[in-house]
Amino acid sequence: MKILKIYQNFFLRNLIINVVIFGIILVCVYDEVKLEGHNLSYILQKIALGYFPCIIWITVFNVFIIKPFLFEKKFKIFFLLLLVYWTLFYFFMSWFFPYVGLGKFRTLSILSLVVNGIVFYFLHIIITKKVSQTDKEIINFKSELSFLKQQLNPHFLLNAMNNLYGESLAEPDKLPDRILNISDMLRYQIEATKKDLVALNDEIDFVKKYIEYYTFRNERLSIKENYEGSFDAIEIPPLFFLPLVENAVKFSAETEKPFIILDLKIKNRKLSFSLKNNFLEAGSRLSSTGIGIENLKRRLEVYGLKHELQCEKQKDIFTIKLNIWDLPTVA
Repeated sequence: MKILKIYQNFFLRNLIINVVIFGIILVCVYDEVKLEGHNLSYILQKIALGYFPCIIWITVFNVFIIKPFLFEKKFKIFFLLLLVYWTLFYFFMSWFFPYVGLGKFRTLSILSLVVNGIVFYFLHIIITKKVSQTDKEIINFKSELSFLKQQLNPHFLLNAMNNLYGESLAEPDKLPDRILNISDMLRYQIEATKKDLVALNDEIDFVKKYIEYYTFRNERLSIKENYEGSFDAIEIPPLFFLPLVENAVKFSAETEKPFIILDLKIKNRKLSFSLKNNFLEAGSRLSSTGIGIENLKRRLEVYGLKHELQCEKQKDIFTIKLNIWDLPTVA
């Protein structure tokens, strides 16, 4: 991003480009001039003397020919002026170089003709258009990502409210503790959605609290968790595993012996996550909205994470596997 900002700065961009071109010319003509016994100071003065009028011609061409005619799609006038420009430039250089004592330096005159600004200007236009397009895409991605993250809170809150309603009828004495538990989880969600990335440790702690809440609520629910690897330096998009864990809890709860098996491993910035749960093959009262998994898929795309996501139903077992490579680390 620093390089991009430098390029977008008119003064710095032109300074760097001219220094690079000057250096190229110096490399090309150094041996030619050195053979005549001149020192480096003399060579630099001669190159500057030959290159300076090129800059003037470049500016004239860009301001008075390209912008008002080519960009306005007045192609006939543009090509006519281009022909006139090249002819005048050629005769000017043929007169100017001998006049200032550069007539012997054929390499310098040829290079001056080549770098008169046309190719470099068109290259600049292409780059600036790409930069502008990329900026728009970044803005669109950020807007979409914000919307995707905002979807998570209502989705979680809707499930939580339904659960609290059931508990208020069945076990009203436990309701205050459950409200505090949900309050802690909502607080994390609100804070996490303000960030692009969160520590993987924090995300795992949130998942554990979520699972703890539901194991307390549903004593029949059997959950096996396995976490392997070093999570300290890894970052991940916020609330990444929540949609998957939510679905597993919700659909397994309808079975006689609900179970969930969660496995998460980190090795060399590669994350391997798998989640397995049972569900009712027939007679389910639940209908999946698909928001959770679709949200996750789209967030993986928006973040540009190299990943592999697989979902599989086999009899009454649902398995989801997610592999992510090259996860970001704490700077």
